[in-house]
Amino acid sequence: MAGFVGSLSATWRTFLLRFALAFVVLALAWWALAPAYAYLLTGLARAVAPVVETSTDTRYLVEKASILTTRSFFDPATQRPLFFRVELWNGYASYDLILLAALILVTPGWSLRQRARLFLLGLALVTLVEFAFLLSTIKYSQLKAVTSQTGAVLLPEGFSRPKQVLFTWLYYFFQTMGRGLFPLLIYAGMIGVAWKPREAPPSPAERAARRAAKTVSRNAPCPCGSGRKYKQCCGKAA
Repeated sequence: MAGFVGSLSATWRTFLLRFALAFVVLALAWWALAPAYAYLLTGLARAVAPVVETSTDTRYLVEKASILTTRSFFDPATQRPLFFRVELWNGYASYDLILLAALILVTPGWSLRQRARLFLLGLALVTLVEFAFLLSTIKYSQLKAVTSQTGAVLLPEGFSRPKQVLFTWLYYFFQTMGRGLFPLLIYAGMIGVAWKPREAPPSPAERAARRAAKTVSRNAPCPCGSGRKYKQCCGKAA
């Protein structure tokens, strides 16, 4: 990481300019892709619904890039169920994948194949984080109290204060970390594992020695001027 920071300090203006351009382009593409990503998360949520949902008839809906569900409470004052909609996830407000993809795209020293592999890895990790955030929001919405039309505070079935505190904490943890901190942590890990500094170009003397090595015999005097045979001097590293 120290080597990357040192390398970046010399080209940070170019890096920021390229990053800003890549982020804008990817953000425009995300506007079209976010609904499909919402459907992906919805499919995963439906698969684990029997575990996280308290009601078997709960349905998840996708509107544009938002995942919604309907919750209901029984209102003792009106003797009727009280229905309300909850937004569980909003794709247009989630830019973790855009941020990570833009950073991978503009990082110097990575080949196209390496960028593709890192992007696929980042996609899997970000999706895992977004899915965990969706699950925490589902539980958070189940334990949230609602005020009825008469002003009474209605508590959901199975409500407990410790559970509410736990899932409220998880909800706001993912809300905070999802504002760009998760992809930055993933990117830092990628830099620490996959980034390597570019090799310095050879000096004029090294280039001359390499050219001479192509024509000098192993038993001839070394062209570097040491007085020894080439095979006993510069030829050892050839």
